[in-house]
Amino acid sequence: MPTVIVTILGVQGLVMGVFEILGGFTGGGIGSFILGVINVLIGLLLLSSPVTAALAVPLVFGVLLLVQGVGLIIWAFRVRA
Repeated sequence: MPTVIVTILGVQGLVMGVFEILGGFTGGGIGSFILGVINVLIGLLLLSSPVTAALAVPLVFGVLLLVQGVGLIIWAFRVRA
């Protein structure tokens, strides 16, 4: 079961990363592009070794979501102004 969840999260990371990279090229800025690259790398990491990655998923996704949340908060204040 954990490997299935890791595989699903890996595919989701790839899809989210591609869309964020595309968003970076269409006016989202460098922050969107960098988060997209990070998501693609994490997606590839999860898909390359699902059993090992199942142990690291909570830590990796926790850090990723914290960084992404801070980036979105900064972006929201920039758009508002």
